[in-house]
Amino acid sequence: MNGKDYYQILGVPRTATAEEIKKAHRRLARKYHPDLNPGDKKAEEQFKLIQEAYDVLSDEEKRKKYDQYGEMWQQMPFGAGAGPRPGTQYTTSDIPFDFGGINFEDFLGQFFSGGRGRSGRVADPFAEFRQRSEAPAEDIVFGIDITLEEAYRGVTRSIHVTVEDVCPDCQGMGQRRNSRGQFDLGAGVCPRCRGTGRVPAQRSGQVTIPPGAWDGLRLKLSGQGAADARGRRGDLYIQVRVLPHPKFERDGQNLLFDVAVPYTIAALGGEVTVETLDGQKRQLIVPPGIQTGQKLRLSGQGMPALQGRPAGDAFARVRITVPRDLSERERQLLQELARLRNDTIRSTK
Repeated sequence: MNGKDYYQILGVPRTATAEEIKKAHRRLARKYHPDLNPGDKKAEEQFKLIQEAYDVLSDEEKRKKYDQYGEMWQQMPFGAGAGPRPGTQYTTSDIPFDFGGINFEDFLGQFFSGGRGRSGRVADPFAEFRQRSEAPAEDIVFGIDITLEEAYRGVTRSIHVTVEDVCPDCQGMGQRRNSRGQFDLGAGVCPRCRGTGRVPAQRSGQVTIPPGAWDGLRLKLSGQGAADARGRRGDLYIQVRVLPHPKFERDGQNLLFDVAVPYTIAALGGEVTVETLDGQKRQLIVPPGIQTGQKLRLSGQGMPALQGRPAGDAFARVRITVPRDLSERERQLLQELARLRNDTIRSTK
């Protein structure tokens, strides 16, 4: 370990606090963990260096020695004992380490390779995390209902969505940490996420639905969806649902509505007043002889243009009306008109 700058390895200044060192270790350990970089020897070596640096800098007494003696810190005495003699090299078979009943070689096998330790046990506490990390981050679809008027002019809505996020206690590993911030294989699963690596999280904010929105339109909010075990987040899609309108029907960006035309205007031509979706009243010219079901166009009075869809038109669908309360004079005139047209009528007298 001589000649290694542990502060540089963790990317922190020599004045870094214990919390800053812990945060740097968590970030780098996730980045270079062998389970997240299968087959990458450089990543595995870097991960070992990161663990080595953290083991020293997270221990108050070791850090003092390292700060005082630098690369010679191991050769200085610790308390009443003494450190290893210069030039001495140890292997796992030389030292019977035990971590809470876990043989050190088993520990390495569990932590780095997921294989069998010297005892022959199959131990891979991170197998489930590795499987989760291979699954893609999930996209979330959140529905919003709006009126046709809101779709016409646009609207801003507040949203509150619950998604799955990376557990802040175990950083998605699903394992319990010890007091030094390291994963403790013998302590079981993370109590906050119960080993899943993810916890519910709230996404809140404002979403603007543009003018011209249609039923089924999706608006994408990148990186606001659920997170996977590696911390990658999916997307949040806002799916618009335009509620039915009592008067207007929609066909793409066009609007269709009924207009009542008195039979006299339908026969002779004239004008009728209509009200468009924006609340404006407009005069509509009716040609003589128009029939029920025919449509009159109001150019540019449909839904606004959006995402390559041009602005639409509004169409007034004619519905000819006949009065029920004819005066005697009106009845006489209509009878005269019927005789002129040779229409067979039934007298009500």
